[in-house]
Amino acid sequence: MEGLAEKRGAILEKWLEQTIASYPAQTAGFLRNQKDRFRNPVGNTLKEGLATLLDEITGEMDTGKVKPALESIVRLRAVQDFTASQATGFVFTLREILNETLEGCAPPTWQKRIDEIALLAFDLYMRCREEIYEIRARERKREGFVWERMRHRA
Repeated sequence: MEGLAEKRGAILEKWLEQTIASYPAQTAGFLRNQKDRFRNPVGNTLKEGLATLLDEITGEMDTGKVKPALESIVRLRAVQDFTASQATGFVFTLREILNETLEGCAPPTWQKRIDEIALLAFDLYMRCREEIYEIRARERKREGFVWERMRHRA
C-alpha cells in the first residue's frame, strides 16, 4: 500500500505506546523509559514482536515469523496480571491505528490478518495459562508429598 513505508515508524510507535499503556502506570513508565534491552527485556520483546507482526500483517504474512513473534508477547502477558481479553487485545488496537494513520480504512486483507492473529493470540494465551496451572498443580502435589513424608518422620 502506498504511503505505508513512510508511516510505518509512526504506526509502530503508536501500537507500542498503546500496548505499553495497558500496563500499570509504574510499569508502563519503566517500559517506556528504559531503553537498555537487558534491563528492559519486556519492552524489547514488545518492540521487536510488534515490529515483526506489523511487517507480516502488511506484507507477506509468513506464519513462520508471525507465530514466534506473537508467542513471545503473549507468553509475557500470560504470566502477568491480565485477563485473556487484556492480554490479547493489543492485536485489535492495530486496526484502529491503521485506520487512523492511513486516513480511512486498512485494506480488507490486513483486517482479516489482524483477526487471524488475534485468534491465534487467544489460543496461545490459553495454552500458556494451561501450562501455568499444570506447573502449579505439580508444585502443590510435590508440596503435599513433602508434608506427608515430614509428618511420617515426626
